[in-house]
Amino acid sequence: MTSRRRGMRGAFGLRAVAAIFGFALLAAVAASLLPNDAYQRFQLLDGTIYQSLRWDYERIHFDSRPVDVAIVGPSTSVLGLSAPRLEQDLQARGKPAAVANFSIIADGRNVQWAIVHELFQAKKPKVIVIAIDRDSHPWGHEAFKYVAPASAVAFPPDPLLHNVLYDIVYLPFRQLEVFAAGLSPRDFGMTGAFDPVRYARTPIDLSVSHRMEDGKWIEMDRRIPRETLLADHRRHVEHLKRTLVPRALSRIVEADNEVYIREIAREAAMRGTRLVFVYIPIFNAAPGIKNRALYQRYGQVQDNSDLAGDDWLYQGWAHLNHAGAMELTDRVAAAVAPVL
Repeated sequence: MTSRRRGMRGAFGLRAVAAIFGFALLAAVAASLLPNDAYQRFQLLDGTIYQSLRWDYERIHFDSRPVDVAIVGPSTSVLGLSAPRLEQDLQARGKPAAVANFSIIADGRNVQWAIVHELFQAKKPKVIVIAIDRDSHPWGHEAFKYVAPASAVAFPPDPLLHNVLYDIVYLPFRQLEVFAAGLSPRDFGMTGAFDPVRYARTPIDLSVSHRMEDGKWIEMDRRIPRETLLADHRRHVEHLKRTLVPRALSRIVEADNEVYIREIAREAAMRGTRLVFVYIPIFNAAPGIKNRALYQRYGQVQDNSDLAGDDWLYQGWAHLNHAGAMELTDRVAAAVAPVL
């Protein structure tokens, strides 16, 4: 074979590869543009530890009650803040308000923004309580790519965030699934219509003992010996996943918390909604909130560092027990009442 023929064959091969890649890219873009039902997006994680997202959507769109105070955060506020108790406390203070806890297990501020964004589509919250940690989580939540609007996944406020590429790659598959589910919900394990009976049965106060979707019983009244709490935390630290991002890039790539706090604050400011940031410490946490200046820029910060030394308030090194949740909720009521 002459060198010319080999060159022609090589060029043809490159063109074929480029054509295949181009077709795949166009197909992915087309799939990403498919219309879908937001309610079914929020059902994609039914049967997982994130299935509370369905209830979040239903409380926002199908429950006629207002949401005067909304709570968002990770598992620390799932277990550590009681919406019914907060309502009672505010009522006793002469500030009646409807409270909903939209917190979701695991860290990642982006999914909390997605919930708040959805909330603003149908309700007019006066206050949003945002749970914060001493050290902010650097990456996004894995549920974000399932429930966020397609435009928010494809065009994030910062394209260099850690999770962005993973989320964008998944987007066409999500859009295809939800589009197909809209045609035949049952075949995809979803429902097209709101079920008020199921909604009413969903537990809304997880500060009390309860059973998780996987069958695990969470005993919220238990107290753990101090030595056990400390040992469990040490084991957790030993197995932490270390970031591979160079330090010079970490402020850009691992800025999920800062970027989406800013987005939540922007939407809240447009609607006159006040933000209250509540620090929920792990047991024996070191003093101080590392991003205090960030939170103070956008709202009031309630520092509950003093709870970190009280072992009788914890049912695990990372989570308060029922007594701890009642103490924390009462404190939050004192912070929220003046800004309602």
